[in-house]
Amino acid sequence: MSNPEDSETKVVLRDGLLVLPDRIVRGDLLLEGAVIRALAPSGKATGDEIWDLGGRRVTPGWIDTHIHGVGGVDFNHTDPETMAKSVEDLALQGMTTIYPTIVPGPEEEMKENLAVVARAAELSPSILGIHLEGPFLSPERRGALPESGVLEWDDELMNRLLEAAGGRLRVMTFAPERVPLEAQKKFSTVGVRGSIGHTCATAEQTAAAIDAGARRCTHLCNAMPAMHHRDLGPVGTLLLDGRVRCEMILDGHHLSDDLVRLALKLKGPEGLIAVSDAMPLAGMGISSGVFCGQEVCSDGERATLSDGTLAGSVTLLPEALSRTAKALSLDPVSLQCMGSQNAAEDLGLPRRGSLRTDYRADLVIHGETGIEAVLRGGQSVADADGPRLPTTVERVH
Repeated sequence: MSNPEDSETKVVLRDGLLVLPDRIVRGDLLLEGAVIRALAPSGKATGDEIWDLGGRRVTPGWIDTHIHGVGGVDFNHTDPETMAKSVEDLALQGMTTIYPTIVPGPEEEMKENLAVVARAAELSPSILGIHLEGPFLSPERRGALPESGVLEWDDELMNRLLEAAGGRLRVMTFAPERVPLEAQKKFSTVGVRGSIGHTCATAEQTAAAIDAGARRCTHLCNAMPAMHHRDLGPVGTLLLDGRVRCEMILDGHHLSDDLVRLALKLKGPEGLIAVSDAMPLAGMGISSGVFCGQEVCSDGERATLSDGTLAGSVTLLPEALSRTAKALSLDPVSLQCMGSQNAAEDLGLPRRGSLRTDYRADLVIHGETGIEAVLRGGQSVADADGPRLPTTVERVH
């Protein structure tokens, strides 16, 4: 595949089954450098290189805005090079945009971890920002997060965290009852997306946070009070407010499939952001380790603390989406919406997350048995053996 920096080279991906934002069509994608320059009926696009996909399905690259680690690598306890390598491995699996998620802790530890991610972002083009899951959270709803990471609101501390992140802090999970409304209103002015989570907020406090600018929540239902028939609490309030998109962990353990069905009925696919919440044991089968300073065990399907508390997920985003599609009979258009488009729109990522003209060419090419190729910015993502272009795809020109 050509160098995306060569803007004169036009590459045609011919006869793909293209999953667009509103429908699926059979057609050609014309790529110019890092950009999708045009969509055309099958066989109509012309370019310098033509690759015949033979009807293979093409989707946008997945965007995971909540992931703590994978394959034994803990994003809270690693170096920039190791983190970047892990993220590049995720790109091979179709996750072309990642927001490493940092667990809160003592101030100096958080600042060091934020700085590590900022340096890793210089090494991997997939890292577009940082998600800090705290530290202004409810102590009663911290879940598996460490007690040392639950801190009182402090304007100056917030400024120091922003500085340590080098301008890359994009998402911060917060409990509305723990952050003054005036401070909540300022999140967007410093480029941070406030995400309601790990909270004991009432329905009224949740609604006030939304009015103050919150437009997303962190892992809906998890680490927040359940709905009561006389008090909707945060869950019901978030589901009913059309201004808010809700993160959902779709591993089949954090949420029941019926709850996902309910959320889809209330908000539609466009109101949900699929995330993995993957932790370091993801991809390691039956295993054990330390996460958030506590012993964690995985049976290959779920990770828990010794008391049974869920400690993140061991299911990566593509697998979670595939599982949910089968369980709920979801169509590919809904999946691309939940797995790519919504996250891009929520975070204001310019021209990403969809197959559209003039959008970035972050693409996944699917074969009968799984992913056959991944393009990031129009260029094949490579592993140790070279470009991941399927040998069965015919280059016709």
